[in-house]
Amino acid sequence: MKRLTQLSILLLGLCFAMPLYAEWNTDIKELEKALESFINNRNVSLSNPYLIEQGQPIDKKSINVKETDWVTNFTCTDDEPLTSLWKELMAHIKNASFFHCSSEMPQKSEPWKGLRLDGRDGIIVLSGRDKNVYVLTFKDKDGNDNGFFLSWNDLPDGGKKGTLDRFIGRNPELVTLAMEESRVTMDSVRTAIKIGETVKNSQKGTAADIDTTYIDGKWAVSTEYHLKVLREMDHVSDHYDDFPGLNNKVNKLAELSRKATSEQLASIGFALKREASRYERLLTPEEFSLIWKGLFAMQTKAKKADAEIQIYFRAAEIILRGKVNESIYLGFTDTRRHKFLQETGFTITKHKNGRPYFAVWGKHYTGNPDLIYLDACADEDGVLQYHAQHVETNLMPGVYRLTAAGRTSYSGNTGAFIFAQTDGKPMLEEIPACDDRGGSIWREAALRVKEADDKGTQISPNDVRIAMANGGMGYGWNKIVIDNIIVRDGKLTYGVSCDEDFTGRPFTGHWLSAVDFVLERTGELP
Repeated sequence: MKRLTQLSILLLGLCFAMPLYAEWNTDIKELEKALESFINNRNVSLSNPYLIEQGQPIDKKSINVKETDWVTNFTCTDDEPLTSLWKELMAHIKNASFFHCSSEMPQKSEPWKGLRLDGRDGIIVLSGRDKNVYVLTFKDKDGNDNGFFLSWNDLPDGGKKGTLDRFIGRNPELVTLAMEESRVTMDSVRTAIKIGETVKNSQKGTAADIDTTYIDGKWAVSTEYHLKVLREMDHVSDHYDDFPGLNNKVNKLAELSRKATSEQLASIGFALKREASRYERLLTPEEFSLIWKGLFAMQTKAKKADAEIQIYFRAAEIILRGKVNESIYLGFTDTRRHKFLQETGFTITKHKNGRPYFAVWGKHYTGNPDLIYLDACADEDGVLQYHAQHVETNLMPGVYRLTAAGRTSYSGNTGAFIFAQTDGKPMLEEIPACDDRGGSIWREAALRVKEADDKGTQISPNDVRIAMANGGMGYGWNKIVIDNIIVRDGKLTYGVSCDEDFTGRPFTGHWLSAVDFVLERTGELP
């Protein structure tokens, strides 16, 4: 009872903000074909919604799907026609954010959920367990409201009975939306507790012994299989770089997908989208044509999987297609990265033998794929020399503490450091090497989740997010602390460096990342 109560409180009362982003394909030709197929199905009968009497059928030929505004009641003798239509509608969701919904229609036993698409042009409203009510609205090329409304009830014999409305030039105003912050799910809380228990009982402090891993808190996939997929990607990275590496990764994932179950496709799709996001160089049309065969094979395999699993594969294709267009890609990434440096006050003073970027997003310790952080990765042959710094000039004299989050590859003495410098020699704190897994930030969050569960106290949703990052394995981030920094003249420079000329130590890793630098005054001058 204790656990149920505190988990319920967590789910009801605590939530975290996620960025608003979504895509909707406004080319409705495929949807119109699906509507025609549904209407003309021999197992579907139509009737006038405004006539209560039975036996008032509608002539199917009188409905023009493409050009007219119409509404009809329908009855299906089995669920196949409706299921096919609903899946076709849902297949067009790329990404979406959840909203609270209110409706003029009678409320059901479960709350409404709304998903706004691209922030303006479309919404989808669902009730119950993502079924029974479906509303799509969007603006057509002339700026007019356009859309579909689908509602149904399950009949005892397995059939379906409901209403289908095609509206053109108007909005039925069935719902009112208000932004909802994405919630921590029960699955993610339970998994985070299990991760914390494993870490607590393991000397190595890893999640390798957990028997299930949740991808985005939904699909239960064996950890052994999930790790196998990610290790295959690491194996390719160890032997190939740049486009040959990406091409081999796509081909390897396509090979794994041929024998994968629907649940295992979640791991494959997760890895594919991650690799697509991590690939930094632009693609030529010829290069994209080489990887298209593998992408198409995986998308074809995933057609029978959960619609949300399919999103991984479509998103990966969209990301990689975007990298073919040099002007769009460079404009977006350069603007975003320079804005990040401007907002954080960092300057990249050295970037030698590295790939052509200085900050990335996708593997933040919170698991939020949109948070950006300082990052550098060596090119194929060189030893990376990277130095990013922030300069403070108006500090009150005193003793200070600097904290930051950092990660780097390989193991041992890596030569990657968080630093603080006032006069003379810098104070250095080496970043532990955990690669893409574990790390003190992940481990400590998982332990806090477990401790709160044991005590029956409230679990922090932030800790749940950190524990669940990277499918419950963490991204290798460690908390770095430099204490007793003496500031006398108000000046202090801090940052991250693997530049041997600055640190005096060779960099033996391949990449490094750093973020969330916090400077605090802890005392007066001695």
